[in-house]
Amino acid sequence: MTNISKYDVIIVKFPFASSLKYKARPAVVVSSSLYNESSRDTLLILAISSNVNYKLNFEPEIVNWETSGLLKPSIFKSAVATIEKSHLLTKIGTLSDTDIKRLEIMIQDIC
Repeated sequence: MTNISKYDVIIVKFPFASSLKYKARPAVVVSSSLYNESSRDTLLILAISSNVNYKLNFEPEIVNWETSGLLKPSIFKSAVATIEKSHLLTKIGTLSDTDIKRLEIMIQDIC
């Protein structure tokens, strides 16, 4: 697998909070290069959803969703997870500078 960096948009087997099941979903890597390059076999990710009509007021839309590799207009969800690197299916893109700023504001608001 290609090196994964902070702000990469990836497809992962995303865990559901209410069960042990997984589904392929887009996410953005939020862990730092220091963390990602360590010997840990995990990544810190934040979920992405194309359900733009069902969002909380602090979950921003991804402005440059097409250049990030997404297929539909999408939002950053306030669902952060630690996943095994083995759950990473593929990298599809990287966030634009505009969307990185929007994500950072959201993270400041929720953390």
